[in-house]
Amino acid sequence: MDPLDLVRFIKHGCVCFEWEDTVVYVDPYHVPDAAHDADLVIITHSHHDHYSPEDIRKVMKEDTVFASNAEVGDLLRRDFTLDPDYFTCLHTGGPTVIFECGAMVRPLPAVNKNHPEGFGMGILLTLGGFNWYLSGDTDVLEDSAVCDVLFVCCDGVWNMPDFAARVPAEILRMDKMPGLVVPYHYNDTENPELNGNGAVLCRALREQGIPCREWK
Repeated sequence: MDPLDLVRFIKHGCVCFEWEDTVVYVDPYHVPDAAHDADLVIITHSHHDHYSPEDIRKVMKEDTVFASNAEVGDLLRRDFTLDPDYFTCLHTGGPTVIFECGAMVRPLPAVNKNHPEGFGMGILLTLGGFNWYLSGDTDVLEDSAVCDVLFVCCDGVWNMPDFAARVPAEILRMDKMPGLVVPYHYNDTENPELNGNGAVLCRALREQGIPCREWK
């Protein structure tokens, strides 16, 4: 199976996974429709393009569960009067969490000058027989993360400066190369001048023999 067959859409830092009857959203943002179908919503940090109440309302249903850090947990309780039983607190270095829907989530470091240590996280998601690494907003990747697909940020402004050189270097020092790399966190309607970054990064990755695919 092509692992991207499980991906419904990618928009900026938002990725939606669908496997059998399970739907998982990471950082819902600019969600195209109000499907109210999320079994699990993972939020990497509190910046507006990752914690978006408008988009969360589009995806959540009565029994949606959430996973994020303590700060986002407070925001969810404020904005949605969320039952604490429906929230799992994650933190970098914390254990892998197994959810009732079948997803497993391991929080990973995500750090740079705009995102200090402990503010946000990357995610290693296991779903549908694949391991998915979503970098979150960061300048570094976790060496030990073994994944079939890496979604790596490449806006080059707030994260991964000089991304065409930095991202390949970060990937090449990982313990095991990802099976596939997909650029994300760059195609934001608020910053259309960045929309070509995915193609630029894919060219740089291919020059280093790193398999990649631009989401279109």
